[in-house]
Amino acid sequence: METTNILIPTDFSLASLNTIMGLVKKHPHERFNITLVHFFKLSDSEAELLMLARRNREYTHITQEFEDQLNDIRKNFPQQIARVHAEFFYGNTVAIFKNYLEARDIKTIACLDCHNYKQLTKNSIDPQLLLHRSGCKIINITTTATRPQIDEDVILITRPQLEIQQI
Repeated sequence: METTNILIPTDFSLASLNTIMGLVKKHPHERFNITLVHFFKLSDSEAELLMLARRNREYTHITQEFEDQLNDIRKNFPQQIARVHAEFFYGNTVAIFKNYLEARDIKTIACLDCHNYKQLTKNSIDPQLLLHRSGCKIINITTTATRPQIDEDVILITRPQLEIQQI
């Protein structure tokens, strides 16, 4: 089974992990190297640019709950998920983004429909424009709201009628 390198934009919310779940369910016979990416605009500050390679404060936005859920997904789909890791993309031009994708041999992007990516910092950017102009194949993952199962043995409880008393 050949492994596909795939990029998934993320804001590190638990909802964004639905993209992985939808992907493995939509393509049950494929294997993936998944790169979860949050997008930041490139700073104009020379000092920040010099320290860019040493930055790790962005990783503080990845919660333990997110990591735990991600580990559960890894454990539940070992045949389909070869590797999953988080990265940060710094840039705001299509050319830089295409270079980023080429360096990682990514030709497919999976996006969660109707997900508004929240900004982690003031430098976070909405990835949609870059994703759609990348030239990569885009897989749209649609999550459907699941209706809760109704137990037929449930007793219906109604509100009692209030009696009005005249004073």
